Amino acid sequence: MKKSFNTKLFFFIVATLFGIVLSIPSFFQTQGPKITLGLDLQGGLNLLLGVQTQEAIKTRYTSLAAQINYYALDEQILLDRLSVRGDFVSFELLDSNEKAKIDAYLKTIPGLNITENNLYYTISFTEAEIVTLKNFAIEQAIGNIRNRLDQFGLSEPSVTKQGEDAILVQLPGIKTQEDEQRALELISKGGHLQMMAVDEARNARVFLMTDAEAESYGDVILPFADDPTQKILLKAIPILDGAMLTDARAAYDQNGQSVINFTLNAQGGKIFGDFSGKNVGNRMAIVLDGKVYSAPVIRERIGGGSGQISGGFSVQQ
Repeated sequence: MKKSFNTKLFFFIVATLFGIVLSIPSFFQTQGPKITLGLDLQGGLNLLLGVQTQEAIKTRYTSLAAQINYYALDEQILLDRLSVRGDFVSFELLDSNEKAKIDAYLKTIPGLNITENNLYYTISFTEAEIVTLKNFAIEQAIGNIRNRLDQFGLSEPSVTKQGEDAILVQLPGIKTQEDEQRALELISKGGHLQMMAVDEARNARVFLMTDAEAESYGDVILPFADDPTQKILLKAIPILDGAMLTDARAAYDQNGQSVINFTLNAQGGKIFGDFSGKNVGNRMAIVLDGKVYSAPVIRERIGGGSGQISGGFSVQQ
């Protein structure tokens, strides 16, 4: 009697052979489609990170104040008490004849609520603009985390948005405590860059000054990164911030020291060039996440929209 053909067995054998063929590149690192093992198969690090979107909005208010300050200086418009107060920027216009000019300028900046009472201005972002800024902060954070992980050679990281304001980071292959700590440091570090003017007239009294007194002058007291006991008095409204950067990367100077070369966008380049030209002999502080990394003296006008940050730090820093 002739044996019947076993269809189920046939398809099982075919499926098994097909799976083995597809797995060969992953086992032997040969060419062809490679199967990536996830966290469940090869282990690793799984992180759910919250994004401080309010900090991003606060930073944007500081950037807005810097824009207004630069425009007023460039147009020789006198402003008083320009400051960032929580969720708004405020200032007083000292010359009513300049009102039409400042009003026209503010209208060129999208997403603002502007109120004015007897030449005292209060400016905040619209609800729609706040939503846009929060979404941008999350996308920017995702991009920054991916770039950092790629730069340090962590293989096949997954960085995705989770819900409204969280980021899921999955790092397969993290095996040791050292690798885990290194990855956590990479991911959790901030990166808010500001260039700020030193208050040369009052800085000699910085160690005798309270934060409240500094604020009354429109200043802020910040520590140095390499020695927190050393402090410096800076103008609270920055010259420019990281939002105007288009590129920043580690390099070496002519003496073989680690430096950061940076490039600014058109607006940042103009602000940087004008400020440096008008402040030769004064200092400009390089501030990252509220700590001063260097405060070099401006020797000449720095044009071209690019510059270099030095501070005796390592390539890793």
